[in-house]
Amino acid sequence: MNQKKQKTNTHKNIILFSIALTIALFAIPLVSASLVLDRIQFDPAIITAGDEVDIIIYYHDDSSSDNDNKIGNPEYNFKTWIMPDDTVSEDHILILDAQGDDLYGTVYSGQQYNKKFRVKILSNAPSGTYEMKLLGQWYKGDTPFGSIMSIKFNMDVKKEGIILNIASLETIPSEIRPGDNYVKIVTRIENVGSKDAKAIELDVTTPSGITASYSNDNRAWIGRLNAGESKEFTTFIDVEENTTPGLYYVKYDYAYSDLDDNKYTKDQLIPLRIKESPYLEVIDVKGEGAAGTKTKLYVTVKNTGTESAELVDVRIMKQSVQPFAVDVRSDYIGELAPGEEGVAVFEINILSEAAVKEHDLKVLIRAKGDTDEGDDNIYTFSRNATINVTPAKNTKLIYAIAIVVVALIALVAYNMMKKKRK
Repeated sequence: MNQKKQKTNTHKNIILFSIALTIALFAIPLVSASLVLDRIQFDPAIITAGDEVDIIIYYHDDSSSDNDNKIGNPEYNFKTWIMPDDTVSEDHILILDAQGDDLYGTVYSGQQYNKKFRVKILSNAPSGTYEMKLLGQWYKGDTPFGSIMSIKFNMDVKKEGIILNIASLETIPSEIRPGDNYVKIVTRIENVGSKDAKAIELDVTTPSGITASYSNDNRAWIGRLNAGESKEFTTFIDVEENTTPGLYYVKYDYAYSDLDDNKYTKDQLIPLRIKESPYLEVIDVKGEGAAGTKTKLYVTVKNTGTESAELVDVRIMKQSVQPFAVDVRSDYIGELAPGEEGVAVFEINILSEAAVKEHDLKVLIRAKGDTDEGDDNIYTFSRNATINVTPAKNTKLIYAIAIVVVALIALVAYNMMKKKRK
């Protein structure tokens, strides 16, 4: 999750967490002197996930002797910083200023000092107690002197921040199958956190085989969503015919801000199931004939889907200008199980003016889903077929030859009769 540091409005209410005044700040003694943690102050006082928090730590020197050569000695400086002290804190707290401001210098006996640090509580941080630690190190000049010393303290996150989730997803139709277009998806997004969100924008990414029905339909602008509120938005998807049935995941990428203009991003995967369906293809076409003759067209249909197709019917769709006449335009095949083939047969009259070439015909296949599987959908598949028109026989030449032959026979007969008379 990405966060941009934004300066938050400080809250007036400040809660003071008192820690025993006699607990030493450091794990090892400082000869006859010790620094004592007086109190810790958090701003804001009630911390919510998503907040930027100022942590102000107050401490003083409790030296019982003036013989400590570091106290009041300008050759010695003292530096403090903070760190998360458990995995929950490491995962949900971002240190914006670990070094703090104010004291980094000489420590004087009897004076109180403070350091202010700043941390960011991530918006997905759960409520609870977060363990932190304050570290300290003496320096002589720029060289560390002695060991690093530490003391633990706690920070309570009272409330969860902005929590955006997809609450529900409804599709129309309720069962999506390969080949379905303009599937309506109604998505409800909700803010179940305790802070308001604004400028919410979602980018929807669909898996391979599933695309947005309209341009930019994969984006949704939600705007503001207060804590406890929800909104609906609608998108449309197309499922390609050859999409393999199964469980797919739609990715929702969120971009939003809190009311202090801190920006956040997150993503969420929502399951989307593509059900089984029949898928009918034309795998072979046989048919040819000469102009002015009748022929038969054989269309082989195969169910390459994953569900049986019932009541399969194949229909020839001929344009009015095409030089064919079809007495019966449809042929009933029946049921085709997955992987099964069926043949539709059509008797076609090829008109005498048909051009010698391959002519394209439209084939419309209509089928019902497998009712045993609860699929009552009607499926239609638009396919192509061709019929080959071959050159017509030259009947005029045959007639001419026949006339010549008859004429020759008649001439021979005439000559024979003429000779007989003589």
